Amino acid sequence: MIEKENQSPILAEYDREIGIYTDFSNKLEVLIQELLKQQGIRVHSITARCKDRKSLQGKIARSDGKYSSLSQVTDIVGLRIITYYNDEVDAIAKLVEQEFELDVQNSVDKRELLDPDRFGYLSLHYVVKLPEKRLALTEYARYAGCKAEIQVRSILQHTWAEIEHDMGYKSKQAIPKDIRRSFSRLAGLLEIADLEFAKIRDSLQEYENDVQEQILDEPTAVLIDQASLKSYISTSEVVQELDEQIVSYSGALLQHNDLFVGALVDKLHFCELHTISDIDNKLKEHRYLIVEFAKQVFREKWIEVMSMGLCVLYLCNILVASQDSLDLLRTYIPDEEVAREILLYYKQAVGI
Repeated sequence: MIEKENQSPILAEYDREIGIYTDFSNKLEVLIQELLKQQGIRVHSITARCKDRKSLQGKIARSDGKYSSLSQVTDIVGLRIITYYNDEVDAIAKLVEQEFELDVQNSVDKRELLDPDRFGYLSLHYVVKLPEKRLALTEYARYAGCKAEIQVRSILQHTWAEIEHDMGYKSKQAIPKDIRRSFSRLAGLLEIADLEFAKIRDSLQEYENDVQEQILDEPTAVLIDQASLKSYISTSEVVQELDEQIVSYSGALLQHNDLFVGALVDKLHFCELHTISDIDNKLKEHRYLIVEFAKQVFREKWIEVMSMGLCVLYLCNILVASQDSLDLLRTYIPDEEVAREILLYYKQAVGI
């Protein structure tokens, strides 16, 4: 084990340089975020940290003389990227390889080390530093020589790693024999889940790409779901016309909102509208009343942002309110105050 007096120079160097490493950690996190955004890669989380003094001291003590200077410790700065899907790990790996200078000797794709029958579920680790082209920029020049460890794993890989760490077992041999099979089965299930989630994502994307053509060809056959409703709202002339009329009363900025569209699906089914054709026909049938309803709403209210497809929500409000039942409206909208407002606006719109 390395002698105490040999530890001091490394720790003293750490004390002198920790400010630069902390700044490097923050700068690297922002840089990674910008690079991912440019590539259109959406991730679950990015976290950066600087190794604290106590942790470094312990690492040196366990190293058996491996380190003689701070520059040899490659994980003073650490950054972890958690992806939603396993195949995004490879996309980010490619980006890291393009944008950073790799310390190949200390970088490892731990997934490649995992034999089919081996215990564990591992991730990708890169040790990197900034390339010369980036160091030539004034804002990065002071980080020459600074290294960082970048870990990339899917959210399911991260779940495995965190639970495994919490249990305190890091090798197959350390696990009681009768429990090893359960661990192995679970690792396999997580790997299958990673693959299946990616397949579901791809299938949904394919459906979203195809549904617009289906709506044009045979709207009566297209059932209402988030993807079909999103496509309809984005392309329907009647929706566009009604939304623009509502905007003229509200003064709001019109923008798309996936959460709003998802919530609309339930409201449409509540109104017993089940196909895209059902929505289209009802919007055309009640277009005048929808505009009058909007006039009543924005007599008293003002909003800055309005979701595309608000006319579809107002259609649902009108269909429910037309039953003149506060109990039904409370089922449709649990908030009684809002339910009463909808009924009032409807009655004002129809002149009751």
